[in-house]
Amino acid sequence: MNKKWKVILFSFIGSCMLLVVLGALYVNNVGYNNVKHMYRLESTGKSVIRIDSDMPARERYLTKEKGDPQELLKSRMEREGWVYSQQEGSGYFFKKDGREEIVTTQQWNHFYIIYSLNAGIANLED
Repeated sequence: MNKKWKVILFSFIGSCMLLVVLGALYVNNVGYNNVKHMYRLESTGKSVIRIDSDMPARERYLTKEKGDPQELLKSRMEREGWVYSQQEGSGYFFKKDGREEIVTTQQWNHFYIIYSLNAGIANLED
């Protein structure tokens, strides 16, 4: 085999291996579960999906940061009968029937936002 072709072949194989390693490092850094959530959000066409929560008393929802995610949160809570009251930091306060609920937002992985609220308060999914 010609030396030129050996260099081209080994360069191609090396590039492929580098892409596989970089992809594995990305998934490992972000986490396989989180990649699943991002894929599900992108593939379903929904603007908000429910994701797993570490705490059973809390619900978490994932949305992509396009448009205005704060306004999306307010409209979803109003759809469930909650009235927006105020914002303090990452906490959004809503009132309904004399009760108050705090929904926290968290910037996650550059382009995504996680809404966290007490379980059973509202369904923010599409």
